[in-house]
Amino acid sequence: MKNRLLILVSLVFFALTGNAQSLQDYLNEAEANSLELEAKTFRYESALEKINEVGSLPNTKFSAAYFIQEPETRVGAQKAKLSALQTMPWFGTLSAKKESEAFKAEALQNEIDFYKRQLFLEVKKVYFQLYELQVREGILNENISILNTYEKLALNELENNRSTMVDVLKIQIEKNELNNKLKTVIETRKAKKIVFNLLLNKSEDAVIMIPDVLLIEDNLLFTKESISQNPKLLQYDNIQNSLLKSEEATRKEGMPMLGFGLDYVFVEDRPVANLGDNGKDIIMPMVSVSVPLFSKKYSSKRKQLQLEQKAIETTKTDAKNKLYSLFETSLSNLKNARETIKTQEANMIQADQANKVLLTAYQTAKLDFEQILEVQQLKLKFQLKKVEAKKSYLTQLAILVFLTN
Repeated sequence: MKNRLLILVSLVFFALTGNAQSLQDYLNEAEANSLELEAKTFRYESALEKINEVGSLPNTKFSAAYFIQEPETRVGAQKAKLSALQTMPWFGTLSAKKESEAFKAEALQNEIDFYKRQLFLEVKKVYFQLYELQVREGILNENISILNTYEKLALNELENNRSTMVDVLKIQIEKNELNNKLKTVIETRKAKKIVFNLLLNKSEDAVIMIPDVLLIEDNLLFTKESISQNPKLLQYDNIQNSLLKSEEATRKEGMPMLGFGLDYVFVEDRPVANLGDNGKDIIMPMVSVSVPLFSKKYSSKRKQLQLEQKAIETTKTDAKNKLYSLFETSLSNLKNARETIKTQEANMIQADQANKVLLTAYQTAKLDFEQILEVQQLKLKFQLKKVEAKKSYLTQLAILVFLTN
């Protein structure tokens, strides 16, 4: 089922032309060229290094001392001393810190995945807007061409007294309106091309290839339950797990710290004959315990982390509700757009039939240019509504993929 769904989604986005992979190519470009995505990746790699940092033991302390006034012992005077000390956090402290940082890094990976989805969604939205504008331009050019034919026909009929100058003027007025709309579409399309190229971090005048046809697929299945795997919600889960591990590490930090050390004392020989252990150096192992008698800061920090966990849980619930709401809205809009497409296709067929009836009547009677213009205007309205609904369908589909896929 998953493979079938992916194939169907791909069919929706890819063109039927030889450049069928164009949208996917643009998505790949957007991912490869995104500076924000690159910056987030660097932060993720930095977070991975943080795991090694917090998992390391505290610095080993080395010290050296030279006795200016030498302490005398039975076997000789102490000349100098070398010391080494290694403190050890309470058992499990370092592993808890490492796990906390690992969850933080995973949350950053979720942030990257979510940003990538947002980027892809923005690219798709503008791509579908460009597709709509391209189709609009073609529709308007086609209707202007049809009006040119009607204008010539009206002028011919005017010479034969089968039409009036008013008919010619009405056709010319309609042509002027369509030409104005065409100019608006062309300018809007230029602006959208710049927006699209900037999304891909490319030159503003880079060529954009948009297919003439995009498929619409009816049998697509989306479930609200799959939103639980959305990177934004997974990010909150990982942040909450990180806070849990931080709380555990804080609790362990409030336990005693153990220290293991070694002193080595250099002893000078005494000028005494037959003295046992004369000048024998001193080796002294040491164990120390650091007890946090004033541990209020640890309990306070744990309380902070617990409150942060509650805040994250509340934020996650709010985010989930918003994603669910967006899902329902997009699914409803998707269905409405599909019905609009079907309705406009039926309307266009009927408009063509009405046009044929009017042109057939022209063989035996006077051509009614007013009715012809009305039918042509209706068909143009249906054509524009259809392409707008198609763009809406594809956009809503992209939103559903953003939420669930």
